[in-house]
Amino acid sequence: EISEFHNELGNALAQLGDLDAAAMALREAAKLSPETAEIYNNYANIMRAKGERDVAIESYIKALSFRSNYPEAWTNLGVVRHEIGDLAGAEEAYRRAITLDRTNAFALTHLGIVLASKGELTEAESMHRKAIENVPSLPGPYNNLGIVLKDQGRLSEALKVYEKSISLGAAEASVRSNALLTFCNMPNIKEADLYGQHVVYSERFETSIETSFDLNLANTSRLRIGYVSPDLFSHSVASFIKPIIECHDRSGFDIYCYSDVLRGDQTTDQLRSAADVWHNSADDTDQMLRQRIMEDEIDILVDLAGHTANNRLPIFASRAAPIQINWIGYPATTGLTRMDYRITDQWADPPGSSDLWHTEKLLRLESGFICYHAPKNVPLPIPVSSLKHTLTFGSFNNFSKINEKLIDTWAELLRAVPGSRLLLNCRQLVDTGVSRRLFGAFEARAIDPKRLDFRGRITSREEHMALYGEIDVALDTFPYNGTATTCEALWMGVPVVTLAGSRHAARVGTSLLMGAGWPEWVAKTPEEYIETAKMVAKSRPSSQEVRAKFEASSVMDAKTVTATLEAAFRKIWDQRWCKTEN
Repeated sequence: EISEFHNELGNALAQLGDLDAAAMALREAAKLSPETAEIYNNYANIMRAKGERDVAIESYIKALSFRSNYPEAWTNLGVVRHEIGDLAGAEEAYRRAITLDRTNAFALTHLGIVLASKGELTEAESMHRKAIENVPSLPGPYNNLGIVLKDQGRLSEALKVYEKSISLGAAEASVRSNALLTFCNMPNIKEADLYGQHVVYSERFETSIETSFDLNLANTSRLRIGYVSPDLFSHSVASFIKPIIECHDRSGFDIYCYSDVLRGDQTTDQLRSAADVWHNSADDTDQMLRQRIMEDEIDILVDLAGHTANNRLPIFASRAAPIQINWIGYPATTGLTRMDYRITDQWADPPGSSDLWHTEKLLRLESGFICYHAPKNVPLPIPVSSLKHTLTFGSFNNFSKINEKLIDTWAELLRAVPGSRLLLNCRQLVDTGVSRRLFGAFEARAIDPKRLDFRGRITSREEHMALYGEIDVALDTFPYNGTATTCEALWMGVPVVTLAGSRHAARVGTSLLMGAGWPEWVAKTPEEYIETAKMVAKSRPSSQEVRAKFEASSVMDAKTVTATLEAAFRKIWDQRWCKTEN
């Protein structure tokens, strides 16, 4: 039949990468056979690949109007709805697909991803395990299961399933990045071992071929800076890069942003308007994005993700710019020899031992390594001292940063301050299984559950920030400190106690508090951490004082931090040029 010929032609052309011709063939097939569900499903696949997701959704729905019991179309509809952020629509589509085919491993594991994003980790884990049970040779569900286990703090289990995913042929770069982020959360890992794990990544993904660049002397008067990130929306990374992009000196720098955000938000719009050139790169392959960056003739390319989700490190591994730098989004070395520098400061990475555990050269900014953009329209909460209020310690950090040693310390603090309570807030605590295990861990340490207040994900940003009004002292996690959470607490007038550790992830709190002017809130031992928390609780400064001091500090001095960064950019560019000339 002619329509079948055009349908198969479209699929073949899509396999060859000619999406425009494939779409034309499938449109012709639909004209000849306008009620064939498979044609609309295939056409939707092409439209999704082209980035035209609204058209894809319409076509999947049309396919299902002709065949409602079509599990493949339901699954595909779930994927594209998930991509545009319609979690409810994605969940409904995946569940319809599973109802039609209970062995549909793809739909099962993708439903697990949606459930995990809602904080329902126990059910998400169940979905991934069902997918593995049905198709044990499929690598994706093992990777997805690893993410869920990591989010529950079950780090060793997560690493095992990541390795299984890799052994089955998963897209290895992304899975290894997931494993490396998990290693960063492990409380007892030694710096040498953490470094070694990262070096494995470069051994796997860096080739021996080095790209050469024509470093034109005329270029040195004006540098092109490229920022690459999947987090240019209402994300913690955006709160640190936004003030920098806005403050860059346009007389000497052109700012390019490569945004891997599918559908942004107001923050995305603000960042786009602040950049000189903006590329939506979410649908670009690594090869396509690398080519685009090279055609833009970027001088200094800055990675803002490290080994976090949806990173573009493979581009840096093959070198896309003369100078490549890692910054903000990740608390350790990338492991790449072609990542020339990593931006930090003297507190987060003290000179000496820190340099040993990085493939990059550490570029220490005197002003501090980050600058925080605070939500200026958020008022200070009502001071807790004016309420009938029990002394409350709190932490709003990700659950994966909570470990046995930390629970030991927090439990000891609660015992040392009779009548005090602990408020924890993170999305994972939505899950009753996760919160039940945490209650049990404290109960095993003789802490009455009535002294514990666990909150799940808060529905709005305003509600989240207002929750800081319910705590007297914020407790930083260790050995993986908070970053945005520490800045949020200080902005909301809440003092923060941190424990200085031996690597960057364990010293971000030190950097922020030193920069903010509160060195006395930095402890050197768990015992000192407890005593510091007691001291701060007893003589807490007013919320107005905390915010005012923070706002006047280097951590919020965007102009100075940006000028310091630009001076560093100029210095390393000149050094590179001189080296090339010699």
